[in-house]
Amino acid sequence: MTALYRKYRPQGFDEVVGQEAVVRTLQNAIENDQVRQAYLFAGPRGTGKTSMARILAKALNCAGTPGPSPSPDKTCPVCLSIASGSSLDVVEMDAASQRGIDDIREIRERVVLQPVQGRFKVYILDEAHQLTGAAWNALLKLIEEPPPHLLFIFCTTDLSQVIPTVRSRCQTFVFQRPRLAELVTLLRRVADGEGIQAQDSALSLIARGARGSFRDAVSTLDQLAAATEGKITVQAVLQLLGAVEEEALFRLCDLVVDRDTAGTLTFIEELSEQGQDLGRVVTDLLEHLRHLLLVQHTGEVPDSLPVTEETRDRLRAQANQLGEATVLRLCDLLAVAVDDMRQGGDPRLPLELALVKVTRPAADLSQESLAYRLELLEQRRLRVQEPHRQ
Repeated sequence: MTALYRKYRPQGFDEVVGQEAVVRTLQNAIENDQVRQAYLFAGPRGTGKTSMARILAKALNCAGTPGPSPSPDKTCPVCLSIASGSSLDVVEMDAASQRGIDDIREIRERVVLQPVQGRFKVYILDEAHQLTGAAWNALLKLIEEPPPHLLFIFCTTDLSQVIPTVRSRCQTFVFQRPRLAELVTLLRRVADGEGIQAQDSALSLIARGARGSFRDAVSTLDQLAAATEGKITVQAVLQLLGAVEEEALFRLCDLVVDRDTAGTLTFIEELSEQGQDLGRVVTDLLEHLRHLLLVQHTGEVPDSLPVTEETRDRLRAQANQLGEATVLRLCDLLAVAVDDMRQGGDPRLPLELALVKVTRPAADLSQESLAYRLELLEQRRLRVQEPHRQ
C-alpha cells in the first residue's frame, strides 16, 4: 500500500465512493443501536473493505461523540489512532500470515480485557478465508457468544472459502467494483490535491487498467507521477501499463467490419513496431469484444462497464456494425491465442490467424468456419427480408 493511498483512503462514511448500500446499512445500524458483533466484508481486492472496517471502528469508538455515531469526527485521538493503525482497541491481523490456531488462541486470551480508550474492542481480520479450519473452529465460540465490548470484522476476497457455520453467524456485505466514473473522480481528487498535472483521458486509462481497484488506481497514479515528474500523459500511461489504447481496439474492429484482411495485418505490424505487447492486444481485444457482445444482447451499454460516455456511444455504433456471429467467432479464435500464451507461446501468429479467418472466412475450411459462414448468410437473408416486412 503506497503512502499516497493511505493519505487519500476514506476516513469517514461520507468519503466512501461506490458502496452506497453498505454505507447506508451500517449508518442505520449505528443510529438504531443494531450493530452486530460479527461482520463479513467480501469483494474484490482494493474495493475498500478494510477501510470500511476502520470507519466502522471509528464510528463506534469516536471520543468526540457521546456514543456510537454514523458521523465520527475523524479528529479525536481515538479516530486518529485508528487511522494510523496504532489503536490498542482496534487490532488488524493478516490472516494470510496469522492463520493458525495459536494466533486465534492469543485473541481468545485478550478479548476478555476491556477497551483501553474506546467503547469496543474491534478485531479486523484481512484475507479471512485463509484461516485454517482449526482456527475457525476456535473462533466460533467467540462469534456465537462474544463479550458485549467485542466486535469482529472479517474481510475476504473469496467468500466461498469462508466456512458456512461462520457465514451464518455474520452479517455479510458484498463490496462491488467501483464504476469507471467513480475511479476517475477519486484520481482527479488525488491529482489536484497533490498538484499532479494529468489529462482526463490519462486518468480514464489508469482507471480502466485498475479493473475496479481503488488501491491499484491510486498506486499507479503515484508511480506515474514519480516517473513523469508530475506531468502524466496518455502515452506515459500506455508505456507503464502496457495497455492498448481504446482507439486502437475500435480501429481493429472497424477493419474487421470492412473485411480488410491486409489492413488488420498491417495494423498489427504497426502496433508491434510501436513496442506494443501483442499479448496485451489479445486480452484487451477480448475485453472489447465482450463489451460489444453485452451491448448486442442487452440493447444497452451496462453501467458496470469501465468506459466513458464517449466510448459508450462508439460501442453502440460498433455493436450494430459488427455482427453477433463475427464477435462470437473472433472470441473463439482469440481464445486459442490465450491458450498459447499460457503455454509460453508467441501470441502474434494466433492473433494474425484469428484476424485472417474472421475477415476471409472462405479461406478457412474448418467445420467452425463453415458454421460461421452459414450464420453470416442467415443474418444477411434476415436483413434483406426486414424491409419487405415493414
